[in-house]
Amino acid sequence: MARDFTHGNPMRNILMFAVPMLIGNIFQQLYSTVDSIIVGNFEGSNALAAISSSVSIQFLLVAVAMGFTGGISVVISQVYGARDHEKLKRVFSTGLIFMMGLAVVLGLCGIMISNPLLRMLGTPEEIMVNSSKYLRIMFLGMPAMFLYNMYASVMRAIGDSKTPLWFLIIATIVNIGLDYFFVANLGMGVAGVAWATLIAQGLSGLLCHFYVHEKVPLLSLGKGEWKFDTDIIGAIINYGFPAAIQQSIVSISMLFIQSFINFFGRNMMAAFGVANRIENFALMPVMNLAMALSMFAGQNIGAGKEKRALEGVKATVIVQIGFCVVMAVVIPFVAPSLTSLFGLKDDPDVIRLCLLGLDFSSKFYFIFATFQTLNQFHRGVGDTKFSMVASLCMVFVRIPFTYVLVHIIHMGEISIWMGMVIGWVTALIVNSIRFFTGGWKGKAYVQKVQAD
Repeated sequence: MARDFTHGNPMRNILMFAVPMLIGNIFQQLYSTVDSIIVGNFEGSNALAAISSSVSIQFLLVAVAMGFTGGISVVISQVYGARDHEKLKRVFSTGLIFMMGLAVVLGLCGIMISNPLLRMLGTPEEIMVNSSKYLRIMFLGMPAMFLYNMYASVMRAIGDSKTPLWFLIIATIVNIGLDYFFVANLGMGVAGVAWATLIAQGLSGLLCHFYVHEKVPLLSLGKGEWKFDTDIIGAIINYGFPAAIQQSIVSISMLFIQSFINFFGRNMMAAFGVANRIENFALMPVMNLAMALSMFAGQNIGAGKEKRALEGVKATVIVQIGFCVVMAVVIPFVAPSLTSLFGLKDDPDVIRLCLLGLDFSSKFYFIFATFQTLNQFHRGVGDTKFSMVASLCMVFVRIPFTYVLVHIIHMGEISIWMGMVIGWVTALIVNSIRFFTGGWKGKAYVQKVQAD
């Protein structure tokens, strides 16, 4: 069901929209987390490190899709807020055709670049075969991954965060069952969890497609409605390209960071992978509140309610900081128990490094939360080029600082997390300047159309 954000209490609107999206993302994270848990328990830390080393390469191409999907959702939320339902279908049709074509191209590119990139990053030889196998299967399944994310993003843009959640829950249950069957029963190892993920993602995408076709008239495309509108694709690229560049730069920075992690060896690779899984869950409410604000701001700017959009920012920041204070206390307390889920009892060095990183970074979650809130606000109101610039600043500070900490000052493994926090601080400063000086005003798609 679509949701109108232009009326009612801003904080309640954002929270009510974010909670189903949060539950959905928890289940989405379970895809990769259950992969790691099952592989760690049945195949050992070498297989765990193989998956961890593959994530940054996979994200390099997925990031491009995330950027363009974000561009589509920006346009759709604003068109929906302006009540232009006829144009809404044209945006959806154009975006879906574009994203499916992009998925095929990026999947093929991913299969070709997997091995060269793994070697360039200094992947240890003992995990090279598994890393390559995992990546190739995941890239093969890119169209399935894009299909779900496209439908989910569009439904959220019109205020429906519940329906994608139900389909994701079904797919996650299927993924967990297939993970166990392929790895524990058939002994397929890393390849087994990759195939399980591919099948489950394809299922969730198909469920979304059939639901929208039957139950969502606003987005249901009949004969003659499948159109590729060149004017609309121009708007999608205008908003999506900066976001794609932003996400790509972030993913490229992850490749550099992965090479720093690989420098410390297999134990650090496994430890960072586990810490990252735990941290993804811890920061998920932060990310979802920020994304909910993006949709809230997009609809209200589209409806000409700038003051209400700003009230949404204030409400989101208050909730975010309160949550992060709690996480700073809880994460170090529960982290030892969480690491045991990944079958690391016989690897004390891996556990030590994992706890070291989580204890350090959790103290700075409030910085991450505030910068994400402002960044998603800017994206929601159409100031996507600035979001790209902010990410550039974060990356261009994080990489050299991490290099200096690792290779010149020799501060050891904690350097990886210190560099990350330095990047967060940079992004917060840049986003705050943009927000308070009002540079984001007048960037919305519907405002530009009206001006023309």
